[in-house]
Formats: sequence, C-alpha cells, structure tokens
Amino acid sequence: MLPSVEELRKLRRNMGISQKELAAATGVSQSYIARMERGSINPTYEKMRKIHEYLEERSSAAESMETNAGTIMTSQVVFCSPSDPITDAIDLMRGGGFSQLPVITADERIIGTISEESVNNLLIKGTPFESLKNVLVKDVMGPVLPQVDVRSPIPMLFPMLKYYSAVLITKGGKLVGIITKADILRAVKSYV
Repeated sequence: MLPSVEELRKLRRNMGISQKELAAATGVSQSYIARMERGSINPTYEKMRKIHEYLEERSSAAESMETNAGTIMTSQVVFCSPSDPITDAIDLMRGGGFSQLPVITADERIIGTISEESVNNLLIKGTPFESLKNVLVKDVMGPVLPQVDVRSPIPMLFPMLKYYSAVLITKGGKLVGIITKADILRAVKSYV
C-alpha cells in the first residue's frame, strides 16, 4: 500500500529533495508534483508508485551509510559575531546562499543562530528596512542549532534534520563543521 500524498511530501521535504529534483529522477513533471502536493489533482497510482520508490530508495541509502559526520560535513563554516550588525549577517547569508548562520563569540563559544526566519520575523513586526543597520545579531538570534561530535554516525543526524535546517559538528567542544540536508543528499549520491 502506498503512503498518502501528504506523507510523500513530508518525506521529500525531510530529505531536502526539491520538486524539481524529484521530477528529474522520476520522470513525473514538476508541475504535476506541485499540483499533487497542493491537492489540486488526484495522482495516478503509477506516478505515486514512481515517486514512492524513488524516495524509499534514497531514504534506505541514507540510512545504510556507514560513515560519520566528519566525512560529509562542510568544514568551512561561515558564522557571525553577536555584535555584528544584522545587515552584515544578511549579506553573508545572501552571498553564500545560506538560510542560517551560527553565532559565535570571540572565545569560540556557539551562542545562537541567525536565520532568514528571524530576520523575516523582525520585518513582519514592522521594523523599517532603514533601521536594520542599527540592529545587532545578538538582538535577533535564535537558539543554537543541535551539535554532535565529528565521529557521530550519519543515521543519528536524520531525526535532527527533520526539525532543524542544519546540525553543527564539533570536535573537543570546538566547531569544526556543519551538515545540512544538502550535504546528506550529496553523500547519498556517492553511495547509490
């Protein structure tokens, strides 16, 4: 029995697979997938089966990885300081294509996360664009992203990546890397 459209959508999102990637891999058009996920069409059994098989294959490949966080992490972690203006953090995120940045003190303590969401929430509350240059990262940052040791097995990260956009990788208490859903997908491709 196939899962529901909603379950497939959640699985796709949790794995960090875009509708475009799913379409390319399954031969089902991106517009069809979008309409299916919105509930505006009733998908055929065959197309649902193709999508389900692809997502299950990717999920199984990811879960069977016998490697650790250190082998797939991005070691060049871009971060900001709590005393940086929020506009500097926005420039860093936009320039690097990041949706979040860890906030790290001068003595290398990880104290929070600045994200697109926290900046958007600031704007939704009515903060004018012009006054953003006077706002500091520490005034807007959210909680610290989850942290695991560099030797942690990859399957341990999956539950965290269901709820967080990234996981910080540490060694001896120091930040040495970051893993996002995109890093997991890159690793899966090398195992499949």
